[in-house]
Amino acid sequence: MLKRLLLGFLVAVTVLVSSAQAHTPVEFLEVLQGEPSNLIEHGVEVKSFFDEQKIPTELKGPSHFALAVGCMNRAVGKERAYLAWYKIVNAKREVARKVTVLDPIRGSEDATMTIGSADYFLSPAQRISTGPPSEIPHGLDHYKAYRILDAPSRELEVNLTGTTGPANRRIGKPLFLCVAAEEWHHDEHFPASHRKACFVVYELDPQDRSEQISLIDQFGLNQINTSKSRWLCVHAMLSSKTLDE
Repeated sequence: MLKRLLLGFLVAVTVLVSSAQAHTPVEFLEVLQGEPSNLIEHGVEVKSFFDEQKIPTELKGPSHFALAVGCMNRAVGKERAYLAWYKIVNAKREVARKVTVLDPIRGSEDATMTIGSADYFLSPAQRISTGPPSEIPHGLDHYKAYRILDAPSRELEVNLTGTTGPANRRIGKPLFLCVAAEEWHHDEHFPASHRKACFVVYELDPQDRSEQISLIDQFGLNQINTSKSRWLCVHAMLSSKTLDE
């Protein structure tokens, strides 16, 4: 009986993760901290899975830039994915929530975490090098990054491919849960392609990374001068939400 229940649970996990993977072009992103050449201060309206209505949100940045990497024997996808991170400067204080999130780092036995307020807003971006920038891959949404207040930590050695920095890194505690969000910017509306697809952001052993990255996102052309490689976004699936009792 126990084996049957366990098998059923593992099948459910596989289906959930496979469903999430079908809606995003990237599984892992390395997050670099830096300073923008052109500081953006702009207001948008945002609605995530946890919001009852769209919320006016003031942004400042970008302060971080995420780029796709390979990890856990999974190669970087053919479509390169990038996210520009903006600080939410008027973040409202939100009630702590317990949520169930499935990701390949913590596994199914450590699926529950507690999240608090949203600290960052993530915007799909294109990196500019030579020639025209590639299109933003379908399925790469906007995200609200909620601070993780409590979650089991699992230290793990990983090997990053497609990175310009050290490949061998150590994952530490989970810091943020990035949940897909709708966005309204001027007269444009950006719906979320899959509301339960998300990222769990883990700390990495910090490494110096000095780069000048030229990018374009919904706020225009910019350049971010990076200083450190800090975090790793791991693709995950939000399976349920429950408020703290």
